[in-house]
Amino acid sequence: MEELVKKLAAIDELETWIQHCQGYRPEEKKVAFESAQSQWIARKVSENTLYVHPDVIADLRGQNWMPDDLQKRMIWASVLASAEGLNSKNRFKSIKAGLLKKYSRDWWEDVYQRIKPAFAAKERIFKQTSSNGAAIDMLVANTHLFGEAARDQVIAALKMVPKK
Repeated sequence: MEELVKKLAAIDELETWIQHCQGYRPEEKKVAFESAQSQWIARKVSENTLYVHPDVIADLRGQNWMPDDLQKRMIWASVLASAEGLNSKNRFKSIKAGLLKKYSRDWWEDVYQRIKPAFAAKERIFKQTSSNGAAIDMLVANTHLFGEAARDQVIAALKMVPKK
């Protein structure tokens, strides 16, 4: 079971988790999903790839990375804002269908209206990190001052995302 949890926590595409659980009983899947969910959230925060407000991150940390209903909506908006590539439209449609089926139209509408600010934060963080040269990246990685400045930029970008 621990191996399944680690495997799921390493997969960015939350909507595909069920496909990796073949041969497990429903109650085992539920336990694995809950454990993997908290590990996944902690990993995404550490990688600066969970696009939610810093106050929400602090709340999640205090809740041992177990999101409440509103935080789940924010997380799904972040997942959708992160979708890139050739299959991003199909992935969007698939996630939307899954959320509509599991929750409700109102729940989905709330997620949908949160995507744009999450996407804006993602783009701002990407532009800041991709415009750095190798020398700046080394300074950020190896000095406290530049590392703090880079973290401040990430926090400023994440503050663009509503916290309620």
